[in-house]
Amino acid sequence: MDWRGVQVAVWGAAKSGVAAANLLAELGADVLLSDSRPAAGLDLAGLDARVTVRGGGNALDGARVLVPSPGIPPGAPALAAAIADGVRLVSEIELAASVATAPVVAITGTDGKSTTTAMIGAVVAAAGRPVVVAGNIGEPLSAHARDVDGDGVVVAEVSAFQLWTCGHFRPRVAVMTNIAEDHADYFAHDRAAYVAAKARVFADQRPGDTAVLRADDAVVMAMATPPGVERVLFSPRPLERGWGFADGWLTRDGARVMPVDLLPVKGPHNVANALAALASGAALGLSLEAMTEGLRAFRPLPHRLERVAEKRGVAYLDDSKATNPHAASVGLRSLEAPLVVIAGGYDKGLDQGMFIDELVRRARHVVLVGGTAERTARELGGRVPTSHAADMQAAVGLAASIARPGDVVVLSPGASSFDLYRSYHHRGEVFQAAVRALAD
Repeated sequence: MDWRGVQVAVWGAAKSGVAAANLLAELGADVLLSDSRPAAGLDLAGLDARVTVRGGGNALDGARVLVPSPGIPPGAPALAAAIADGVRLVSEIELAASVATAPVVAITGTDGKSTTTAMIGAVVAAAGRPVVVAGNIGEPLSAHARDVDGDGVVVAEVSAFQLWTCGHFRPRVAVMTNIAEDHADYFAHDRAAYVAAKARVFADQRPGDTAVLRADDAVVMAMATPPGVERVLFSPRPLERGWGFADGWLTRDGARVMPVDLLPVKGPHNVANALAALASGAALGLSLEAMTEGLRAFRPLPHRLERVAEKRGVAYLDDSKATNPHAASVGLRSLEAPLVVIAGGYDKGLDQGMFIDELVRRARHVVLVGGTAERTARELGGRVPTSHAADMQAAVGLAASIARPGDVVVLSPGASSFDLYRSYHHRGEVFQAAVRALAD
């Protein structure tokens, strides 16, 4: 699209909104950036001087194109009114991808997105190609989509919050890690809307593009892809066709590729992440040798079963990224030692059944904190000893007093962080600081 002279409203002045406004200004658009917060309270460092700013509410001022913050849910009255009035929605990731000259690899799903995204970045870099890793994993895609040219690769983690507003978003490779229950509140408890938003990643692909799909996930396998798009499967189970796992080896079409022991991150979930990365790299034409070298050198991302410290014979792990019951269950399943689990957070109204089952199987004590604490205690029903803590510092102190040498204390929230913290990063940092403050 030729943006010169086009009036565009950008709602939300957080990082992605500022990046989108800057890119639009560079492309010649007439940009209004607005936010519900007062203008005086906005952090607008680095904002292009050509962008008009409005605080105290989201505004259109006659614009017929709107880039909404991914934090604004579909049912928000102002957004619903704009849609009803025929305003065209353009997602920040869609805008960014439209100016990228390098192929885009987009990764979405419920769990494992960030690790898979980082792994794909690692295998691309190991193959010697310039790479940008951006999107929901950290830096906005709009700020970096043009950092590499056609010889490079843009690797982007994309969320359902970003995908549902896309009008045209064509990744060269699109990866669906899995589908589990999450973000029920954002989509007004409409699971079909959540799944449709995720599946949107495939909608604009064309013949010659690749869709990478989790073979052991029935919801993922039911997702449609356009004619001519190659469907490549992966699973942490044996697969005759596609990328699988058997007898301790990562495989391709049943042939051995790499022993799992060489992966620096452990657990079946990381096997799946690595297989998705290999499938994506192969779709880009990368060599197996380079890709396996990239995986061997990969280092885990923070707050994903991150080992923080060992104090008095007790190991402390930070899995703050486990922001839903499914992710927390997968993390717990990968641990073998006796566990003291710190759980709880903002209650999104998700089914906790599988998380409760894992707590009963693996925890010898659960310390509950945050908005889900009372519901989790009720659903545990006394099958595991539980304690309650007012905040993370208290939870860590309580867990340390309960744990015995040889135990593992793990922060496994099973819930979002927004009841007490700015993000899962912030929650993990508070946990880690409390652990480090314990006596040696």
